[in-house]
Formats: sequence, C-alpha cells, structure tokens
Amino acid sequence: MNPIVINGTVLCDNITGIPRYVYETVVRLDKLIEGTGLDVRIAYRDDGREIHLPELKNIKLVPLKAVKYFYNMAVLPAYLRREHAFFVGLASDMLMTRRSVVVLHDIRPLVMDTDRGFFRFKFWVHCLSTKWFAQRVFTVSYDQRQLIHDKLGIPLDKIGVTYNGWEHMAKVQPDESIFERMPAVKKGEYFYALGSLAGHKNFKWIREVARRNPDKTFVVAGGKDLRAFGDDTEAKDTHNVFYPGYVSDAENAALMKHCRLFLHPAVFEGFGIPPLEALALGAPIALAKASCLPELYGDTARYFDPYDYEVDLDALAARPVAPPDKVLAKYSWDKTAAFWLEEIKKYARDGKP
Repeated sequence: MNPIVINGTVLCDNITGIPRYVYETVVRLDKLIEGTGLDVRIAYRDDGREIHLPELKNIKLVPLKAVKYFYNMAVLPAYLRREHAFFVGLASDMLMTRRSVVVLHDIRPLVMDTDRGFFRFKFWVHCLSTKWFAQRVFTVSYDQRQLIHDKLGIPLDKIGVTYNGWEHMAKVQPDESIFERMPAVKKGEYFYALGSLAGHKNFKWIREVARRNPDKTFVVAGGKDLRAFGDDTEAKDTHNVFYPGYVSDAENAALMKHCRLFLHPAVFEGFGIPPLEALALGAPIALAKASCLPELYGDTARYFDPYDYEVDLDALAARPVAPPDKVLAKYSWDKTAAFWLEEIKKYARDGKP
C-alpha cells in the first residue's frame, strides 16, 4: 500500500480557520485508521516551532529540516518521491506532483482585490499548479466549487466538497474572565463578531453600524490592527466597540455564549466556521447575505446586506429562525474525518481517487 502524507506545517500556527480543519480531521483520522493497515504520516517543516497536535497513536509525525520556501518546493517533494507516497494537501497546499489531491478552501485572491499584487500572483501560480497536477480538487462549499470551476476551468466532476465542523467547541469550558478585561461589556447586551481582520471579513461594517448605534455595544475579536476597519483614528473613536484581540477557544466560547447576536459581515467566505461555532454554543447568528453563507446556514440565520449601514439591529435580532439541529448534524468533524478515511483508502490502494 502507498504511504499517505499530509502536510502538517500549518499546525505550527494558531489553530483557527484552515489549521482547524487540518487539526480536527487528523486527530479523528488517527483513531479511524487503527487496524486498517494504512500508513498515514504528517510531514511538517521543522523550523523550531512546536506542532500543535496531541499524541497520535496511528499516524506518524515526520519533521523535515528546511527553510521556509524550500520546504514545499524541494524538501517535501523529495521525501514523497523517496517514499513513493501519495500527497493529501488538506490546507490548500499544492505540490507539483501528480500523485496528489488538494483542498482549496477558497480562491479569494482570484475573486477579490483585497491582497497585495505579489501574493495574488503567487496564489494564481499555486492554483494553476493545482489545476495541472492534482488528480482531484476538493473545497468546502458548493459556492466555492462553482467559483473554482469558473475561474480555473477545472471540470465540476473533478471538484469534490468536504465540510468543516463544530465539535471542538463542545469540549471547551467558557473562560468568563474575558469580561474582566472589558468591564463595560455586559453579558447578554452586546453584539459579537470574530475573525481575522482581512478586508473581505468586512469588519468596517461593524464600525459603521456602531457609529450609527451609539446606545449599543459591540465586541470584535481576532486582531488589533484597527486599519482593517477603515481609518485608524475613526476606528479608535468608536467608543462602543471593544477589541480584545486574539482570543482563546475558551474566551471565544464565553463571548459567544453571552452575546445578544453573533454578527458575521464577511463578503467572501469559503465556509465560515465562526457562525457554526456560535450555533453550537446556542448563540443567535446574523450573517451577510453573501458568498456561501446562505447556502451553508439556510434558515437558521438572520441575513443582512453587508453594505447597508442603516440596518435595524433590534429588528434583525427579533427575526424568527429555524433551530440549528439540521445544520449541526450536517457539518461535523466526525463526518469529515470519515469522508477522508474512505478517500485515503483509494489513494493507498492504487494511487488514484
């Protein structure tokens, strides 16, 4: 059987977004492959950083010494050839090898002008490599599947869909001490948003809505570069918006648990895990009517125009929605890991999807 190699370098970063997808999938795969005879390995760039994984019983960790850019270009491909291994790129990490499949979580740089030109060029080359070399491509929503088809010309029948999950939040004990850092924030009375401060997350919408609603309180976690909200000075002058910066899972759970409404104003997403986390914790959610969000969250969410700053937040919060049970049942890390187990069996057997 062919060894299966997953690139785990992304697990040396904070476990959010794409690293979360890789982490939760790998941890569950480790249990599922027991007794199957499958040889699954996690290779990662050994540059002195810790890899964030619990002790694995059935998946082998392979640290590979390399400097940043040579790892993907030379060191990891050489290892794959030497071991006659099949590569599974769970983190949008494509290598120039035909014995591979890759998950493109989203292709935002090809759709939106929110990144620097050189990064967009590199991403374009990366996507073309995926098109030319990967035996199959996966993504995390049907919205992204169609975009990948439209922008890259990859046939739809070559693009599979695999989802994110939420069960990691079920184990988290909320850390209520986060409110000690923000004494003006009262439980049950604030609107909460979480995510990176990249432009497509559209946190400028939060600032503008907050300025129009001085009687309401907003908490935005995920970073402290207020330039993401527009003009730095104006952002600081928004007295009713609190920025705790990066929050742990436990702090995030507390903020979600006690918010009046979880807001997600992103104008582009591959999937969007934070609203799913909020639903899992019983928080009501309101999402931008954009990108993949209506597809994924259906009638469990309230929706708003991400360019309308005059939204009535009280009316938005009062809109009736369906219970989250069907959404939570559909999007599951357990289901994602089971999906990859079946895929990996094919690649281990004959090196083909």
